[in-house]
Amino acid sequence: MYLTLKAAFLAGALFCICLAAPARAQDATVVRRAAFDIGSAAIKCIIADVDIPTGRIVKLVETLSEKVDFAEDLARSYDANLSKDVMDQGIAILEKLKRTAVEKNALEYSAVGGRLFQEAQNGRAYFVRIRKETGIPARVISEQQAAMLSYHAVRQELGDKAPPFLVWDIGGNSMQMTLRKDDGDLIFYIDPMASIPFKNVVIETFQKKSITTTTSPNPVSPAEVEQSLAFIRSHAAMTVPLVISGRICAQDMVVAGIGGVHFYSVPEVLGLHKKTYTRQEVAEALAKWTGKPDKAFDSEYAYTRLTNLILVLGYMDALGIKEVRPLKINQADGLFAAREFW
Repeated sequence: MYLTLKAAFLAGALFCICLAAPARAQDATVVRRAAFDIGSAAIKCIIADVDIPTGRIVKLVETLSEKVDFAEDLARSYDANLSKDVMDQGIAILEKLKRTAVEKNALEYSAVGGRLFQEAQNGRAYFVRIRKETGIPARVISEQQAAMLSYHAVRQELGDKAPPFLVWDIGGNSMQMTLRKDDGDLIFYIDPMASIPFKNVVIETFQKKSITTTTSPNPVSPAEVEQSLAFIRSHAAMTVPLVISGRICAQDMVVAGIGGVHFYSVPEVLGLHKKTYTRQEVAEALAKWTGKPDKAFDSEYAYTRLTNLILVLGYMDALGIKEVRPLKINQADGLFAAREFW
């Protein structure tokens, strides 16, 4: 009787182990990671549990962002170098964000920076310093790599059954549009006319002021708005490839707006966050906020709030974009799906 009970107990234990083994094997494919997007105006960090084989986020733990004016700093540099002050600030913020990631039990880290750090004479040396001082693997990537990361992050967000979509990313120092052609290849539009460069065009070209002494164009007069809007419409019409603009007009395409301009700047000035915003809403907001000073915007990014509206409206008009679906996605999201960065 004793042997029978003992055998039954062992059999039951083995059965439980067999059931538990697949669960442990499945858990072993999930790791908590912290991805850092070192942008031109802010450093973003996403902490998430990620399925290693697919790169998909299983659980979003936390999303963090800290302002760092790399683009403004470089625009005012006389020798195309980032200043010691802004680099020190970036290191301090990365260390702060990493401490949070450690507290959240992140095991792996990866950081990327884009166009601005290619343009800065000391940009790549700065990333060597980041690796040494913070211990975060960090690299400068090409604009095409950045666009690919963003595209795949949007594809995961929209799902495998999503209709045709265009990813429109506007950051502080660069703009990208990415879509998939019928043959499966990706096509890119990469342009420096982003938030900070366009704001500086308004200051220098239409207000006749120096960007070394003038940070904000506000208040922007109605005449300056019209001149700036005509300029950016023409720029978009001439620079966006026909294969992209033609697809936008010909197809019922979802325009996924990512980056700080689409997800934060435009909705904040519109006064509401919703699934989409329209061309008409942007035009009405531009009319409402024209002539307002910085303090009226009540934002640490007040100096770009109005010019961002002009920038977005100009491209929407030139390309026939009727509405944009803003998504809270940046290069950090795309990092999770890119095995070569881990």
